[in-house]
Amino acid sequence: MVLCFMLLPIYARAQTATPAGAAQTPGQAQNKIQVHTEEVIAPVTVLDKQGAPLLDLTQKDFHVFDNGVEQTIDHWDLGGDPLAVALVIETSSHIEMMAPVIRGMGSIFTETVMALNGEAAVITYDSTVDVRQAFTHDHDDVQQAIAQVKFEAPEMRLYDAMAEAVEQLKTRPVNYRRVMLIVGESQDIASDAKLGAVLRDAQLANIAIYAVGPSSSTADLRFGEKSPSRGIQYPPGVFSGPTRPGALQIPENGRAPGGSFDPVPVAIWLITRGTNEIKNHQLAVAAAATGGVHYRALRDRTVRTALDQIGSELHARYIVSYAPSGERSAGFHTIKVTVTRPDVTVRTRLGYFVAVHGDAAVADSGAKPGP
Repeated sequence: MVLCFMLLPIYARAQTATPAGAAQTPGQAQNKIQVHTEEVIAPVTVLDKQGAPLLDLTQKDFHVFDNGVEQTIDHWDLGGDPLAVALVIETSSHIEMMAPVIRGMGSIFTETVMALNGEAAVITYDSTVDVRQAFTHDHDDVQQAIAQVKFEAPEMRLYDAMAEAVEQLKTRPVNYRRVMLIVGESQDIASDAKLGAVLRDAQLANIAIYAVGPSSSTADLRFGEKSPSRGIQYPPGVFSGPTRPGALQIPENGRAPGGSFDPVPVAIWLITRGTNEIKNHQLAVAAAATGGVHYRALRDRTVRTALDQIGSELHARYIVSYAPSGERSAGFHTIKVTVTRPDVTVRTRLGYFVAVHGDAAVADSGAKPGP
């Protein structure tokens, strides 16, 4: 039996236990176990009490835990590496009210998010998913692609667009900081891709997901009882109180207002299952899973403010990496980062998923386990 794992860290080297020069019998080859060493990369955002990035921390201030076990930090850096951003824009007729805002956001996106050394691609989605602009450093080309988007078809192939953005970002050099920025609603209609599988692939490629757009509650009001979120059974711990800081305060599906939604347990649940069993708050969950943020914005001013905040954060993130110690068991491995500075907010991706070869969700997503 050959036991293989898919590891979400982006570097993995396979090793075997067969001594050098030793011949393998058919039985030995059949029972060989492959062992991986890997480097886990964790982009980290540290904010003070006012929400401003802290830029004066050192490597000694950071502590990283993998499944609760503290790790040795092998590499530490603040910003520096080039930025690759896949801008994913919903162009369905449902969001046509935001057309002027979206078409006019090109300059703020190129100035604050791409900045001087960044590159971007523009992807749109409605009934189809289209790459409107391949990755480029040219600000004018990106602005033109954004200004020319049209809002016509009713479908919302959000997951398919996210999957395409992951594939586009995978082509960027390994040292680039990879980001997916979605402008649209937390709703999906007609996608073939599964959200859980897309999030697995995004973590595998070390992609942080940010999102800007109407809140899921706004979409619920518009969709009414036809909302695809109705009747979804969430895992334990999603609606509870008191909530984790940063959890969304929203009405519970089918219940009286006043509930609270925490995207973190949902993200772990979806990634582990690799499926689609959540039909609302998808972008909040995707952001939480990868260390990003979901900004609820409708008007020109709020969209510009959100893009400005995203740009500031992306250019002030710390990068820490480590080679995990301990057993690489199948399942979800949590990542937790703390710093010695008091009264700060620390945000990073939730962790990574180790899948045994033959995992049905891996096969459905098209992802390949480790060698």
